[in-house]
Amino acid sequence: MKYFKKIFKESIIIVMISSILGLFSGIVLSNSEEILYAIPVILLILPALNSLIGDISIVLVSRLTTHLYIGDLSPKIEKSDRLKENFLGLLFTTLLSSLFLIILGFSIGLSTGIKYINPFIIILIIFMTVIIIFLLMFIILFISAIFLFNRGNDPNNLLIPFLTSFIDFLTPLMLIIFITIFIYN
Repeated sequence: MKYFKKIFKESIIIVMISSILGLFSGIVLSNSEEILYAIPVILLILPALNSLIGDISIVLVSRLTTHLYIGDLSPKIEKSDRLKENFLGLLFTTLLSSLFLIILGFSIGLSTGIKYINPFIIILIIFMTVIIIFLLMFIILFISAIFLFNRGNDPNNLLIPFLTSFIDFLTPLMLIIFITIFIYN
């Protein structure tokens, strides 16, 4: 029962913050309908891209937390070989998965008759979004995991619920920003 209370106490605030982020995500998407409808392939790929980035980030949190608990990773903000391995492995996985999503999205788009503005710009927008979010998440999650671990909290209990909502907010926002920069300028 003591462990249950600890998890509940650590999670309740973050779940409320996640709900608020979910509202902001809905606002961003509803205010950007015209931009997203103008590029249907992005609209087609967006749910899978959200899921991909969220899943990779959750794997990262889980790996960081495990390494902290078993002592493979020092609870300090410093470079390490273990961190470098995780970074490169997850980055490669993310880029490869993104490429698969792009190919699948364009294939479905072609088979349904979706017209494209410029496929190279769309691919650039997707890869830039994925890389920037991945780098941002890696830094934020590493620092947050160390901070929470040093305070005696389980980083999984706080970061995983926060991540799902934050990624749902950040991915469409970054796509919309890059679409605006590269296509509407």
